[in-house]
Amino acid sequence: MKRTKMTFLLSEICLFILLLLCMHLIFSGEKPQKRVAVIVEKSGDEKWDSFINGLKQAAGIRNIHLIICNTDEIEDAQEEKSLICEQLDNQVDAFIVQAAPGEDTGAMLREIRSQKPVLLVANGVPKEPENGKRTQHPELPAVMPDNYGMGYTLGEDLRSRENIQGKRIGIVGGLAETECSRERAKGVLDALSGTGCEIRFHIHTTYDMAITEKLRKEKAVDYLIVLETSALEQIAGMYAQENGNHPGIYGIGNSIKCVYYLDEAVVEGLVAADGYDMGYQSVLEISGALKNQLYIMKNRETAYRLLHKEDIFREEVQQFLHTYD
Repeated sequence: MKRTKMTFLLSEICLFILLLLCMHLIFSGEKPQKRVAVIVEKSGDEKWDSFINGLKQAAGIRNIHLIICNTDEIEDAQEEKSLICEQLDNQVDAFIVQAAPGEDTGAMLREIRSQKPVLLVANGVPKEPENGKRTQHPELPAVMPDNYGMGYTLGEDLRSRENIQGKRIGIVGGLAETECSRERAKGVLDALSGTGCEIRFHIHTTYDMAITEKLRKEKAVDYLIVLETSALEQIAGMYAQENGNHPGIYGIGNSIKCVYYLDEAVVEGLVAADGYDMGYQSVLEISGALKNQLYIMKNRETAYRLLHKEDIFREEVQQFLHTYD
C-alpha cells in the first residue's frame, strides 16, 4: 500500500515538472511587447478610422502594444506636451504623434525625441532656416500624404471640369498654424494660377467657432474648396439640408461621411488620403527604431485618391473605401 502511494506521488511530481517544462517552452520564445502611444487630435472622429485600422493591423504583425490616447482638441504645443508626459509616466517606449498647431511645436517634439522615438503623422513640423524657406526637421520624420500634391490635385480637378475664368472661389482650410494647411492651400493656389478666377476669401477652421458660422459671414462664391475633413463634413451637411442652389464643392476628406456627400452630389470632387496606409507604414517605421537603436527613421509618403460620384462603386475604389469602415 505504501509503495502504491509512493508511486502515485512520484507520478504527480513528474507530471508537474513536465507541465512546467511545457509552459517554459511555450512562453520562452515570446518577447515583451513594446508600448507605443498614438496622439492625434479628436482621436474618436470618423476621419481616423482608416488610420487606426492600419495601425492595428501592423501592430499585430510587429508585436506592438498600441495606446491610442483619447483626445479632444489639441490647441497648442503645451497641451500636446501634457498628453505626451502622461504617457511617459506610463513608461511607453515610443510615440506616433500628429503635430499640434503652432511654431513652437517642433522644439517641444525635438525635446521629447531626445528621450523616446517620435514619428509624426498627417502633417510635418516646419522651421525657418537661414534662407527663409520652410523645411522638415530631419530628426522628426513623418509618415503622411503629399499635402501640397493633394491641394494641387484638387485645384487641377476644378479647373479641368469647369470653366472658372471670372468665377468667384472661396477656400476653407484647416487650422491655420499647421504645415498641412499651408501646403494644401499652396497646392490649390498654384493649380488655379492663371485661370482668371477670383479668390474671394481664404478662411480657416478654429476651435472657438463652427466653420459653417464663419462661412455664412463671407461673400457669396461660385465654388468652395474645402481642405479639411471635419470642415468638409460640416459644410456639405449644411448645404445638404438647404433647398436651392449652393456653390460647387471640391474638398479633401478622409471619412465615409465625405464619400456619402460625394455620392449625393453635394460634393463634386473629393481627394481622399489612404489613412490605412499611413497607419500601417507608421507602425512599421516606429518598430524599426524600437528593434534597433541605430535605425534611422525615414519620411514615408502615403497614397491618396481623386474620386468622383461615378467612381464610388468601382471595385478598386470599394476596396480602398473598405478600410474606412
